[in-house]
Amino acid sequence: MALTCPECDGQVHARLSKLDTRHFYHHTRPPSCSLANESLEHHLLKLELATCARAAGFRAELEVAAPTGEWRADVMVFRPDGTRLMALEAQLSPITVEDITARTRLYERDGVQVCWYGIRPRPWVGTVPTLLVQAPEERAQEWRVTAGLARLSTRPMSWSPAGAALGDAVAWMLTGRIVPHKPLASARRVTDGDNVYSWAEGWTGSWNDVWRLWWTAPAYGALDAECAREEVEARRRREAEEKDAARRRAIEEKEKARKKAAKNRAYAAFWSRTGLNQQQWKYFRAIAELFFDRDLVFGTPDPRYGDGRPVYERRGPDGKQWTLIGVACPDPCRLRAWAEELALLVPSHSDLDTLAGRAWAPFQVYVLNPDTGEMDHERVLPATPLP
Repeated sequence: MALTCPECDGQVHARLSKLDTRHFYHHTRPPSCSLANESLEHHLLKLELATCARAAGFRAELEVAAPTGEWRADVMVFRPDGTRLMALEAQLSPITVEDITARTRLYERDGVQVCWYGIRPRPWVGTVPTLLVQAPEERAQEWRVTAGLARLSTRPMSWSPAGAALGDAVAWMLTGRIVPHKPLASARRVTDGDNVYSWAEGWTGSWNDVWRLWWTAPAYGALDAECAREEVEARRRREAEEKDAARRRAIEEKEKARKKAAKNRAYAAFWSRTGLNQQQWKYFRAIAELFFDRDLVFGTPDPRYGDGRPVYERRGPDGKQWTLIGVACPDPCRLRAWAEELALLVPSHSDLDTLAGRAWAPFQVYVLNPDTGEMDHERVLPATPLP
């Protein structure tokens, strides 16, 4: 019985390759038959794919075309009910990413899964469901998967390459034990143990050539999806925390600005009421430290002390012990009980006279004149003796 080519109806004959694989060749090479123009490498890979599918218990046929003629599968694998299950495509000749993507979509439109098989890196690999394979060097060896199959680990989270015999990989994909998967979580590359790209970035000479999806077990795909959800939740928590922190900072900045404005107003009122300027105040403080022979700290104008400036003595080995000993330049109209216990520091005798006119109890008043350097201390008694 004569055998004919399904493409050109030309006579073909069977023979064995050097790897002991059966294949067909044309008796007379036709000028336009695409099957006759296939390389031996391509033809052997197609036969191996069909053999793997049949070994997995499926019916597989070569060169099966769509009813519309829009595609023709190198190997078509059928379900037990006779419907088309998966196309196994040996793609060894150059093809653009756009063309192979369009061909993949035609299969998907017709409800047919597809996997593209190559032998060497090309720009299209990993943009569609892909396995790269390696032919055996000796007859006793088997075809191996070299790229396109990966497993996921989570400590730390990373994808690593998985090797397999081609027959096993074909059986796994036909039975759903591996599926095409696009990485969802932050790990988007397949790397080896040293975190070096194993079959990914830049391997065709362009750093834009990367695998966008690979074959993996459904459990790894589910784990990747779960990790992606956790990352989204963690990102949302970080964003919420950052937003809360920003809100707190805004409140703190607003409060800081409010206090600064209040402080500036208090100082402005203090300079206006006392008539002192910054230079006079500098001398006033120096005279006070000289007179008391202590390390003094002058606080901000404080309404609790008649808008005067609290005077603290700083002591201790680290200077952190502050003791309130007096009030500088208090408003005479706002004296309270604290005036009976604390020293009152004023810049002139006229301020002393004003305090004397307001005394209801003995006051300790210190005159420290920044203009003359005069230093005086008086115990002021009430204008009207206490009963």
